[in-house]
Amino acid sequence: MRKLIVLCLVVLLVACKDKEKDAPVEPDYAPAFVGTYSTTTVDGGTTAVQNWDITNTDKNILAINYTKSIKVSASGTVITDIQSRVIKEAKVTAEDSFTIDEVVDVTRTSGEALKQKLSGVATKVTNASGVVQLNIKLQWANTTTSGSGEDYLEFKKK
Repeated sequence: MRKLIVLCLVVLLVACKDKEKDAPVEPDYAPAFVGTYSTTTVDGGTTAVQNWDITNTDKNILAINYTKSIKVSASGTVITDIQSRVIKEAKVTAEDSFTIDEVVDVTRTSGEALKQKLSGVATKVTNASGVVQLNIKLQWANTTTSGSGEDYLEFKKK
């Protein structure tokens, strides 16, 4: 009986070992996204310059230092605010896309710090001018206040 149990264990171990050899190796697409990207949006008297500094932290994981400089002009008065966010785990899901789904701290030069939930899928494309860009419909929601929204952004690689 013991010999039969030992034989079954050996067969099981060999079978598991063979499966590991045949398992496909998942490629690491993250390095292809590394770089600095920027976009500028204008809405009435509000101009926002947004930058993403993307680094590769692990296999198919990106970190993004996200800076948003906002300038509001109204009646001759200009108000500025610089917001910084660090996205620690954007997950690369394919050769040309990654997903953001994270709660981040937002530090600001004017006003109190915030916590925001950011989510969206960024897609890497090459525009008509031959410049690589990341397109994303970025959804955000303040977790400490009731503000929320969605922005379609096209970050061009610098």
